[in-house]
Amino acid sequence: MQKVKKQYGVWTGIAMVIGIVIGSGVFIKAGGVLNSAGGDLKISLLAWFIGGLIMITSSFCFAVFATKVTKFNGVVDYVEAATNKKVAYFIAWTLTTLYYPIITSIVAIFAGHYFFRMFGLTYWYGDWQVLLFAFCFITLSVILNYYSPKISAKFQVSATAIKLIPIALIVIVGLLASIIISPDLGIVNAFINNAEVGTANFGAAITTTAFAYEGWVCATSINAELKDSKKNLPKALVFGTLAILIFYILYYASLSAILGNEGVINAGANAPIVVFEKIFGNFGGILFTLFITISCMGTVNGLIISSCRGMYTLSCRGQGICPEKFSKISKNGSTSFWSCVYGYACSIIILAFWALIFNNDWFLAKFGALDELVCAIIYAVYITMYVCIIRKFKDESIFKRFVMPILAIIGSIFFTLCGTGLFTFITTGSTTGLENFGYFLIVFLIFVGPSIFFYRKDAKPLVEDSNASEESKIN
Repeated sequence: MQKVKKQYGVWTGIAMVIGIVIGSGVFIKAGGVLNSAGGDLKISLLAWFIGGLIMITSSFCFAVFATKVTKFNGVVDYVEAATNKKVAYFIAWTLTTLYYPIITSIVAIFAGHYFFRMFGLTYWYGDWQVLLFAFCFITLSVILNYYSPKISAKFQVSATAIKLIPIALIVIVGLLASIIISPDLGIVNAFINNAEVGTANFGAAITTTAFAYEGWVCATSINAELKDSKKNLPKALVFGTLAILIFYILYYASLSAILGNEGVINAGANAPIVVFEKIFGNFGGILFTLFITISCMGTVNGLIISSCRGMYTLSCRGQGICPEKFSKISKNGSTSFWSCVYGYACSIIILAFWALIFNNDWFLAKFGALDELVCAIIYAVYITMYVCIIRKFKDESIFKRFVMPILAIIGSIFFTLCGTGLFTFITTGSTTGLENFGYFLIVFLIFVGPSIFFYRKDAKPLVEDSNASEESKIN
């Protein structure tokens, strides 16, 4: 059966990592994290550093795996090599049916919110205008990715470059603010003077930062389509995540240097817009809103690239719904038409669910943490990979075989504890996080539960794996 073409280079991979991670979270989470940190910039930056460290150690371990295994879809291939075909099947189904659609649809909603804001229209996330924009953009992204994957890749690179412009400007202004002699400006002042808020919740801060760093794993979905993937994918993962950590730390410190900690908290999701209005006036606010809209669009585009390849990954292994149909790729060698349709349908269904959540003040509103909780579940599965590196990668150095995997295990456990609400329950006694996780499990069972009916114990791959001999090296 025809295999996908090697059509992407290392810069597309790096753009996937940076472009998907730096989406809406980098711009709207500053006030929330600082508030959860008790108004203390030092604790807030520590939370951002720990969240980034979890991302970097995890991506480093993925990079080690990428030098050993190159099959259909990075993360699924790695989990399969670390555990077995059944676990890989369920993680592939979860990614395709729940993870990608949840993140794709919520970021598309953010894009719609900021798009209308450019024109002075303050529509809320649940308003039909925003939801219609999200629906249309997801639809266009799927069409573009299927019919012209190269244009989709170029848009990804371009959007990544554009979204770094406002971050760079805020960092530069923040550094200048630290030089100007003023009682209200400067990083030193921000470190000394804490904002007066409630009690710190470090677990909530970590969960928020870890979510803001999430999405880098989507870059592994184009593993089979990367040129010289065993070299280029590790480069994309390592350099991309290191760059993101540096960008985030400088960006958030600069925000507080310009607005002060209390100003950042009071501005909330509008903090960077307030900064741009200070620099460029009202036009600055519109300009930044344009930047954040493009940023969200780039993230959605990268997620769609992964989403459209989800069911194809399953069908290549002879698994999932009608694998013979889903494993047939298009004439241009990009991906499967039916895999695109499936990923699109899941995203639209979750988009409709978000619409119900945003427009319900009672029961459905309790499902509002889906985007953060699904990440915690995925990180728990990654632990099996890190254990595999320690046990089986005997030809690697101590740093690669033990140091980074152990740090990744600690980080993943910590993130999972925070994401599920256990950390907050243990430290403060609050059960809110545990309740949110319970509601998430309902959605998880609805979307992932049907997968048990499509698992084939004796399934045979429908697409030839030219790297099977290399996988045997770690088994």
